[in-house]
Amino acid sequence: MQEERDYSSHALFRGIILLGFFLLLFRLLVSGNITFYIAPKMVPFSYFALVILLVLGLMQLWRSGSKNSEELYCNCGFSHSQTGSPLQTFIIYFIFILPVLTGLWFPETVLDSSIVAKRGIVYGSVLHSPPSFVNDDEKGTSFDLTDPLVDTAEIEANISEEFIDNTESDEDIYYEDDYSQDYLDELKDELLASKKIIVSEERYLDITNSIYAYLDSFIGKEIEIVGFVYKDPELEENQFVIARFGITCCVADASVYGILSTMDEMFEVEEDEWVRATGYLSKINLDDWDYPHLQITEIEKVEEPENPYIN
Repeated sequence: MQEERDYSSHALFRGIILLGFFLLLFRLLVSGNITFYIAPKMVPFSYFALVILLVLGLMQLWRSGSKNSEELYCNCGFSHSQTGSPLQTFIIYFIFILPVLTGLWFPETVLDSSIVAKRGIVYGSVLHSPPSFVNDDEKGTSFDLTDPLVDTAEIEANISEEFIDNTESDEDIYYEDDYSQDYLDELKDELLASKKIIVSEERYLDITNSIYAYLDSFIGKEIEIVGFVYKDPELEENQFVIARFGITCCVADASVYGILSTMDEMFEVEEDEWVRATGYLSKINLDDWDYPHLQITEIEKVEEPENPYIN
């Protein structure tokens, strides 16, 4: 009889924990903050998990209150009585209770620049630390952006006008289709034909990867991009990275995608502030690799997007 009471108590605890996870997941789905933790394409699986957690939690509560011993045990021939000391039992349950309590009590937060410093930044499809040189192949010269004696306005002046004027359409481009490697070349042609490249949230990785793959072709193109500010300590005061976090499955696999940017005149922006920047593309060279660089001509502060992550 004592064993049955003990097992009933454990079934009760397990039911409460399962319902706790149900409430946590339900709260995230209702508030929409579930996208702070997982990619939007994974959200449908969360509804499936929500139902399973509710069913299992209710089943455990029902079993804990049952007076029929056959409903407590599965009659599989093995003992399911709890073993170990009370301290071990407490630690095991606490491991499951802790994420429920922290998830319900603490507010959801968005990944910020503190994570960037640890994970590095992906420029195009290559992971690297913030670069410090910009090259202009048209003039055959190289500028050290970390050198305070360098006038960054000279970089834009050296960008060939033929790239800036090489447009076939006065309309800005917005992209909403799903990503496919097959249309990378087609995407390049569309981008080059536009007067200004708008890096939309839906096509952030598509466009940045296309720019990286055909960087020489995009030098001098006007581009508009939205992201949060990351200031590397080694950069000059008027230099920073405009970045976005991209997640494939969940925040555990989050990567940081960004572009090094420079302003002629210092516009006061704080780290982690969201901005919309417009400027012309040049390129930087780091360890014999070329990466995109944005020479900013206009910049403004904006509100954090409803979904700050890209995927």
